[in-house]
Amino acid sequence: MKTLGYKLGLWMTCLFLAVSCNDFLEEDLDGFLMATGSFSKKSDLDGAVNVVFRQVSRSTFGLSQFIHAQAGDDLSTHPASNKAMIREWDQYNISTDNDRLLLCWQDKFKVVRAANYLLSNAEGTPGATQTEIDQAVGQALFWRAWAYFYLVRAYGPLPKVLTADMDYTLPLSPVSEIFDQIVSDLKEAEQKLPIRYTEPPLAMGNVNVAPNKGAAQSVLSYVYLTMAGWPLNKGTEYYNLAAEKALEVINGAENGTYYYELYDEYWKIHSKQENHQNREAICAVYYSLTFGDGDGSEAARGIINDAPDCAHGWVDTRAEIGYWVGFPDGPRKAATYPEWTIDLNQEGKAFRWWNLGWDKANQSFNDHDRTPYFGKSGFTNDNNRAGTYEYDFTIDRELQNNGWGEQIHQLVRLSEVYLFYAEAVGRAGRTDARAIELLNKVRNRADGFGPVAVRPEGQNVYPVGISADQLAEAAYNEHGWEIAGWYWGAIAPRVNDMQRMDRIKDFFNKRKSNPEYVFTDPDTGEEVRAHELFGVEGEWSQSKMYAPYPSQDARRNPALSITTEEKLTLIN
Repeated sequence: MKTLGYKLGLWMTCLFLAVSCNDFLEEDLDGFLMATGSFSKKSDLDGAVNVVFRQVSRSTFGLSQFIHAQAGDDLSTHPASNKAMIREWDQYNISTDNDRLLLCWQDKFKVVRAANYLLSNAEGTPGATQTEIDQAVGQALFWRAWAYFYLVRAYGPLPKVLTADMDYTLPLSPVSEIFDQIVSDLKEAEQKLPIRYTEPPLAMGNVNVAPNKGAAQSVLSYVYLTMAGWPLNKGTEYYNLAAEKALEVINGAENGTYYYELYDEYWKIHSKQENHQNREAICAVYYSLTFGDGDGSEAARGIINDAPDCAHGWVDTRAEIGYWVGFPDGPRKAATYPEWTIDLNQEGKAFRWWNLGWDKANQSFNDHDRTPYFGKSGFTNDNNRAGTYEYDFTIDRELQNNGWGEQIHQLVRLSEVYLFYAEAVGRAGRTDARAIELLNKVRNRADGFGPVAVRPEGQNVYPVGISADQLAEAAYNEHGWEIAGWYWGAIAPRVNDMQRMDRIKDFFNKRKSNPEYVFTDPDTGEEVRAHELFGVEGEWSQSKMYAPYPSQDARRNPALSITTEEKLTLIN
């Protein structure tokens, strides 16, 4: 595994560019290979690909780069005063000088600009074959589409930047035009990217560590699913397109064209032992500890994001109590939320989350720890590349992890594509046996039966006679449970499902009512009552569907000075 880690780190390391500034508009990418014109040799092309991936790795680095996920009904935030900027997203009240606003904006545009530089210079590179050029161009197109897909859902209308030049006078393009560009990029990437890479460093063992054709098809399926809903509301035609594209991936996995397959147990998806050989992940960003750790390294932020304070964790995020209560019991829930967590304030004993946070001085529980926690970033980094053991939430975090690791950041998985297909079929007003079978495969695995079509005695959760509406809603819900709490690079975190179905307003009003959640302690049989730590204030406005533009860039480009209300006039 040392060789694998070295190759991953070497491939991810940018050979020509050190990213250190805080504003992508101030970063000078021009000239890192050559000032203008086509590349003069193959190493220029390779270097440009490295730059794209360096920007991608930084852009899936942590919560700040995907802060919009905080608006979902699965995620809440920490009550500490230094988390106020994060909490603004959780409470739908984002200021234009929010530091996370700039981080998630600038890092995606760094990807766009690096991709544009490659696209402007790649064709005809001396010493490179046409296949090598096509693959480099395909990767740049894929990542540009991925970056714009995040940006348009978080911010709405955008400057459409298609060159590496800096232009502070670009107008805002309507949301529909940005989506058209995303579709165009993904379609071209689909044609240029290979079905499978076979040589390192793009192929590592049995998996690809760069986007291939199946990755482009999978993302395109969800883009169509999104375009069918809010705000474009293209409806049945685009639901059918989403289903068709998802089915291409599913068929390819089943006939051996693609290597993708479902794990038999849910916990393996984010496990250490499967990390660098994950065949369910259709596309992921790879990280390495080979060159050290820290903000400028090739390492990934680890369990420090999820481990509770009382276990020496950092925990910028919390899990919503309401989502935890409604989450179906079984192995998937146990893998998503740690059932037991160490509390170092109580002599290192492990407790259920509703019993965490003991305040010794006041001899009472501290409410800020009494919330569920996610466990998907639970990852060790102590000479454990072989994955011989997994992270243990009943052990002090500092004995297992220093906050950095090699966990891949998964963008899309095969189980998600199953659900894209099932939901798209249902939203298009029809059902079919294939969609119901795939839906049941996901649920059966979640409940501990493995990825099989039929449970013992044929007792699937979703019957053959399910209606189109029931099929769509079941797939929508299953996807939320599959992806809950995972936001690093994901193309479809929970908030984006809610957004395309125009359901954020419903959640806003639920949060405002501050309901009490009641459940039974499985150990004692006693009733437990709990409220979310934070509510929301004011009245719902559809303008809350988008974040404002960061004030730093609005000062440079007057087009970014419009309000979130005015954004709603720039949809089509």
